[in-house]
Amino acid sequence: MSADHDLIIVGAGAKAAGIATKVHVANTLGLARLSVKVIEGTEVAASWKGRNGMTSGEEPLAVTPIKDVGFPYRSHVEFGEAGEAIDAAMAQFTWQQHMIATRRYARWVDAGSPQVRHRDYGEYLSWVLSRATEGIEHLRARVSQVALDEGGERWVVEAEEDGGTSRHTSRALVLTGPGIHRAFPHEPAVVDRVFHCDSKREEFARIPEGERCDVAIVGGGESALSATMFLRELRPDCSFTVYTPLLPMSRGESVLENRVFSNPDVVEWESLDLQTRRDFVKHSDRGVFDPPSLGKIAYDDRVEFALGRVTDVGEAANGEGVSLECESPEGVFQSEHDYVANCTGFDLLAQLRTLFPAATREEIERRVGGLWGRPAGSEVPIGRFLELRGMQPCLHIPGLAGLSQGPGFANLGALGLLSNRVLQPLLSGVHSSGSGEILDTHKPVA
Repeated sequence: MSADHDLIIVGAGAKAAGIATKVHVANTLGLARLSVKVIEGTEVAASWKGRNGMTSGEEPLAVTPIKDVGFPYRSHVEFGEAGEAIDAAMAQFTWQQHMIATRRYARWVDAGSPQVRHRDYGEYLSWVLSRATEGIEHLRARVSQVALDEGGERWVVEAEEDGGTSRHTSRALVLTGPGIHRAFPHEPAVVDRVFHCDSKREEFARIPEGERCDVAIVGGGESALSATMFLRELRPDCSFTVYTPLLPMSRGESVLENRVFSNPDVVEWESLDLQTRRDFVKHSDRGVFDPPSLGKIAYDDRVEFALGRVTDVGEAANGEGVSLECESPEGVFQSEHDYVANCTGFDLLAQLRTLFPAATREEIERRVGGLWGRPAGSEVPIGRFLELRGMQPCLHIPGLAGLSQGPGFANLGALGLLSNRVLQPLLSGVHSSGSGEILDTHKPVA
């Protein structure tokens, strides 16, 4: 079976919700007739509901939910007068509308609009995607391969579902999700004592319940903090040591930082030198902990922090634990623990490598330059539409756009702006050669 679409989105999370709502609105307003397919292998908002991976769903959301799927509601920048109509129609998908529909809005406001949990946000995303229907199709399947068609002009996505394998084509593709955990050097003998930030919850059952185990958490960002919060609830008798390569820092939330997330053009982000952009991302998003979560463990004597970069994990001297080799400003040292969790982050490029066959990877690199062999931390060439620069048909990878286009694109900071950027090539006023007919979006909307 084969189906053709204007856009295929891999993953039904926050980014998919933002794009799907904008397509629904554009189609409903008569600005376009786009066909979008969202393919998800687990469940809608899987990363938020607490049934997949390390998160319990109880962790506080790092941003206010008012920054919803339409935020920052500045679509006039990309779509002229039509953008005002788009933003007005997006009002039906706001966080406030969700709370009103579930009869919880007044209580939330009266409580001071407190932080919400990951599972609350997952419920919101599910509500959004259930209402964004005009031109949107959903498929519960695991994407097994992504390639180019024979002419190199369309993407071909193969998906494995209960009834077998299906084939889908599109003239643009959006890849979402965090990727797979970063490589973590460890000896084969300790594999059963090593967890990762995408480990399933049942894997942590290997930590004995009711015993005073000692667990090392390796990492200095949200993944490490999420693991600590989750494991201290799952195994309350355990103690935890968080190893961070740099001094632990908390997230800044000033109006100046927030403006860069919601409107990177205000500081001409692309014109800033690479080190300035990298430092901003590191200190406001990647290598920081959110203050409310830190407050919950501030006086917990089960949790300690240690400064050091873990370079290797071997077997403990008694053969019943792990031995960590760490580099610190004072030199190399070793420490022993019962278990260790690798929370050094995710690698989206590594995940993409598994999706693309060798011939497709070679063709992509022929068009855009070396990609998978780049040194860790180097900038990936992502263009204004959050696309891999130089690649046609468009391959949008918002998770890699934080350094090149603005920090809000890699997280929840500006889902409305993210969807505008991704859809701008499809809503350019030029008639498409695919299944979607594009109308002139720069004309006033009645």
